[in-house]
Amino acid sequence: STEVSQKMETTDNEVVLDGLPYIDHEYQDPERRKQVEKLIQEEMKTFRPPDYLKSMPIPTVAGESVIVKDMFERKSAPPKIPFDSSRYKITPPKSTNIADWEVALKKAQTQLEHQTARIINLELLKRYGSNKWKGYADQMEEIQQILSTNLGRSKTEIKDINRKRKASQLAVAPQIANAEKRYLDYAYTNNELYILCMELEKQVKKLRSLAGR
Repeated sequence: STEVSQKMETTDNEVVLDGLPYIDHEYQDPERRKQVEKLIQEEMKTFRPPDYLKSMPIPTVAGESVIVKDMFERKSAPPKIPFDSSRYKITPPKSTNIADWEVALKKAQTQLEHQTARIINLELLKRYGSNKWKGYADQMEEIQQILSTNLGRSKTEIKDINRKRKASQLAVAPQIANAEKRYLDYAYTNNELYILCMELEKQVKKLRSLAGR
């Protein structure tokens, strides 16, 4: 008989999948399906999925922005000294020491420059922000269209694969059914021969016992 099988390689060992979903109709029985689902749930409790992406390279995105790269680099970098926010706090010194007042004055000047920069940034955002966001939205829409196209192509490929699987399984279905029938016939015949041999052995023992007397 012809056996249709699919192989799936894992990181640890190779598992042979010999299921024929387009031919094996016994799983359509509700009781059998419950048994199968119960076995699957029990297996999932102890199953530790392997790292399927271990052998695959890290994906790269075309036109990846400098900001994204900087974020990944910072995340993978070793921890740095915690950020000191005390210099942004404006608190008048309680003493009359000139040095303390000079430090407070520098902090105030820093805050003034910071607020000035914020105002400039807000004005720039008000003037150019809308166009920038429109461009960003157009870029996201273009990416979404590309992903939708790729998704549609993948779904079509999946349908083609399933169609070919169904055709190949149905093509060998008569051979498999014939092989199963022959197997059952041989098993039934072997069982009958076994029972007959057992009876003959009993008769031989009985005859030997009578002959010995």
